[in-house]
Amino acid sequence: MDGLARHPPAGYALTYATPAVLIARLLAGELDIAMASSFAALAHPELTLLREMGVTNIGPAWSVRLFSRVPPAEIRTLALDTGSRSSVAMARIILAERYGAQPACRPAAPELAAMLAVADAAVLIGDIGLTVAADEMLVLDLGAEWHTLTGLPFFFAGWMARDAAVLAEAAPVLRASLAAGLARLEAIAAAEAVRLGIPAARCYAYLHDVMRYHAGEAEWAGLAAFRDRAVRWGLLP
Repeated sequence: MDGLARHPPAGYALTYATPAVLIARLLAGELDIAMASSFAALAHPELTLLREMGVTNIGPAWSVRLFSRVPPAEIRTLALDTGSRSSVAMARIILAERYGAQPACRPAAPELAAMLAVADAAVLIGDIGLTVAADEMLVLDLGAEWHTLTGLPFFFAGWMARDAAVLAEAAPVLRASLAAGLARLEAIAAAEAVRLGIPAARCYAYLHDVMRYHAGEAEWAGLAAFRDRAVRWGLLP
């Protein structure tokens, strides 16, 4: 997004919101294209997902974590930040298949103490998931858990549209934006580290080594595995 924000392409207007809000606006026809949860593309087959780009990861994700007051197999209630439907479904699949737990889920604002006051465990994502400290409780990195379960990457989010032709027309702009952002990754990491209050080296490692921005065969296989498991556990029809 850095490249789009710094050099807005002619003919496009940018808007910012959580993935859940973006997908709702996309489905309502208020947006033409959105960077949104991969789960949304699975839940809404009328959407086209751009194939070669996405927010993906293989192994520890750092910013998508489950925090628990009890062992995973004993989790009966789970508080969820519903800003990303992919992470919500991912957590439920991992708990079911890795630990035999199928907790009742409760939507909650992303504040760990408040979430754990009403549930056994909580899932936090994004900036809060990356920075929150929880030294005295069990923490599961859901990216690492997914890789242990499947041996595959996880496809968190991607560019999608209701009209495939509109998405194809925008693809060169999106590719150029990604290239521009990757060229400025050190500067982006430095600025984000200040905003988040974390070391610049950690922020750079997260953006450079942990998260990936291209989607190939392995990532699409991971997305297919996500779809199949979501169907198995009743998260998708």
